Amino acid sequence: MNSDMIGGAFGIELSAEGRGFPFSESENCAWLCSGRAALECIVRSMPDRPARAFVPRYTCDTVLTPFSRLGIRVLRYETEDLFAPTNLWLPEPAHPDDLLVLVNYFGLSDPTALQAVACSHPGLCVLDAATALFAPPIPGVPTFYSLRKFAGVPDGGIALAPFPLRLPEVTDDSSVRARALLQRSLHGAVASLPWFERLESELSRLPLLRMSPLTRAFVAATDWEKVAERRMENYAKLHERLRSLNRFTLPPQAPSAPFCYPLLTGIPGLRDELIDAGIALPFLWEEVIACTQATDPSNRIARSLLPLPLDQRYSAAAILSLLNL
Repeated sequence: MNSDMIGGAFGIELSAEGRGFPFSESENCAWLCSGRAALECIVRSMPDRPARAFVPRYTCDTVLTPFSRLGIRVLRYETEDLFAPTNLWLPEPAHPDDLLVLVNYFGLSDPTALQAVACSHPGLCVLDAATALFAPPIPGVPTFYSLRKFAGVPDGGIALAPFPLRLPEVTDDSSVRARALLQRSLHGAVASLPWFERLESELSRLPLLRMSPLTRAFVAATDWEKVAERRMENYAKLHERLRSLNRFTLPPQAPSAPFCYPLLTGIPGLRDELIDAGIALPFLWEEVIACTQATDPSNRIARSLLPLPLDQRYSAAAILSLLNL
C-alpha cells in the first residue's frame, strides 16, 4: 500500500486571500461549531418544535444527536431514488407537526425534486446539505451545511433558515482539533488518521457552540471559488469515464460542486483494490450495514458505494490514473 492516500481528511490549506465563501452571517444565517450543531440551532429556533422527525435511511446516526437532545422521536424512511427523491415511503402518516429531513446527497440531488417533496409535506422540512456545501437552499426550507468535508478546516457548520436563528452564547475553541490538520500536512494521511479519529470523537460530544475564531480564520483564508471549480471539473471528467459502470443515474454536470463521485458497481473486490492503490474509501453509512441483513438491498448499496474523492487537491487525470478503469 502507498505511504499516503488519495482523498480522506484535509490538511491545512491557507492561501493569501480567501474568496467565494457562499454564506454571510445574519439573523437567518448562523456560523456554528459543526453541521450537527447547525441542525440543532435550526430546530431550537423553530417557532413550533416538531413532535417527530422523519429521517432517511441513508443518513449518518450523528445527525440524530440533536433530536435525541431535544426529545424528538425519530422515524426512518425509505426513498426510491437518492438523487431524485420523488417517492418517499414513510413508516407512519405525516402530520403538520412532523419534521421531514431531506438530504442533498453529495451535492448531486435534483433540486427540483427536493423542492417538490418539501412543498408536498404537510409539516416543516429541513434540508441536510452536509455533503452539499455549494448547493443553494430550497426557498423557505431551513438548511444546514458542514465545512470540514470540503476543505482544510478543523470544524464548522452553517445554519440557514427563513426565521431568526437563536445563537448560543458560548464560542468554540478549535485549537486542539486543528492539530489533526497539522499532522495531516506534516506527516500525511495515514499517520494523521488517529488524530482525525480523536477530532471526530470530540465533535460528537460538543454542545451547541458558535464557530471558533480559528475556524473563521481558516474559512477566510480558503479559496472557495477554486474549491468549487476544481470539484466541478473533476466530477465531469470522472463521470465521463465511469458512467457506463455506475449503477447510480447521475447528471452529466453536477448541479453544485460535489462532495465526491459516488460510484456503485457490481465489481467484486474493487474497494480493496482501490484502497491498496492508496485511495481513501470510507463506508458512509455503517449504521445501515450494521442493522440490516447482507441480502437487504440497502445493505448492498451501503457496502458497495465507493465515494471516489474528486476534491481540489487533485486533478481528474491524477485520480483516473490511479483508478485504471
